[in-house]
Amino acid sequence: MPHMPTLGSAYEAIAKQGIDQQFVLPPNLDLRVVSGFIEGLPNQIDAMLVRGEGQRYALTDQYIYPARQVLCVLEVKKTLNKAALRDGLAHLAEISRHFLKDFDTRYESDEDLDFSHARSSFEQLTGRLGPRNTQEADSLPIRDRILYGLLARQIHAPVAVLLGFDGYATEQGLRTAVLDIIESKAGNNSDATPELLPSLVTAGAFSVIKCTGQPYVIAGPNDGFIILASARHNIARILLELLWTKISVACNARMPFGPDLDFESLKELLAAKGASRDGHLGFELATYEHSEKKLQRSEVKVWEPTRLSAAAVYIAELVSFRFGSLKLDASLADDIRNEHQVELDAAVQELVDTQTYCRSQTELRAIGSGAAIASLEDGTGYADRYRDRLQIWCDQKGLDVTFMSHVLVD
Repeated sequence: MPHMPTLGSAYEAIAKQGIDQQFVLPPNLDLRVVSGFIEGLPNQIDAMLVRGEGQRYALTDQYIYPARQVLCVLEVKKTLNKAALRDGLAHLAEISRHFLKDFDTRYESDEDLDFSHARSSFEQLTGRLGPRNTQEADSLPIRDRILYGLLARQIHAPVAVLLGFDGYATEQGLRTAVLDIIESKAGNNSDATPELLPSLVTAGAFSVIKCTGQPYVIAGPNDGFIILASARHNIARILLELLWTKISVACNARMPFGPDLDFESLKELLAAKGASRDGHLGFELATYEHSEKKLQRSEVKVWEPTRLSAAAVYIAELVSFRFGSLKLDASLADDIRNEHQVELDAAVQELVDTQTYCRSQTELRAIGSGAAIASLEDGTGYADRYRDRLQIWCDQKGLDVTFMSHVLVD
């Protein structure tokens, strides 16, 4: 097809129709996939997942939507080379800046915005209790305040996707190109900051994913977190995870996720940690560089829980008895020491490491909407945020366990 605009339109149509399918978009939520414009921005967008009615642009098949009705934006490229990657990142960064301004307007107007998902992601990454209100968020240490602010804004931002049907021949090639652009654009006006980077970049079979809690969350070294990771398999599955998570949060809808007994085999690419320098707040970044040989791996990783000591299981059961929250006081420390011959902090750290619980100096709390504990006859056991997943795993292993769980209901 020598006429390139027509060829580009054909690839955009493939992307739009691939998303606008009955098995992808649930009925009765007024979701649709369109091309057009975001109100206040001049550049046309190849495809948008939107909710509700928009304004049709004259007699065309293009539509104009306000920012807060847009759940996902797609920039489609037939071939994602370095120039197309740079151009796509710049275009999506402009859209992200616009959404950030809209978010600030909504936040300053005291709109009732839900930050519970951001709090859960923060607690999984840090192991520390997340803020329950604006006052608690403002009183966080600078490092935690920067991280929580990023997670909170990303929950309300659209999923931004740079979808290349073809391009880099290796995963290492795509990783290197993304890092080169990030490093070359470092500065106040960068289009490649953690806030502005897209949710997903694809090039043929390879992809780079932003891990800010929708749904990917990966803790990093030295109290940081992994902001970017790469994959080399099944882009459709990754895109579906991103879209369904966004729909479930934005529309408060239950999506047909599986029990997640396997998950994408991601390789860390860029780590970030909140920092303050000369009065400026931002992120310190660290890169991971792997050879193509070291990037060779299986398509998925098999999930399995961590075996907990009897002391940790006992504490987890106390959390359930206390409806998700347990005071960490001297009396409890004495009980654990006397009954299990371990220190309270060591047993609590076992639970925090499962990403099912978080803590402060004086309190241990389950993350999110609840937790499940599977205890064995010897008092040891397992804990997870999702009972179905834990029960299926125990059944597969043929374990004779006793379950205890609690669920927090709004």
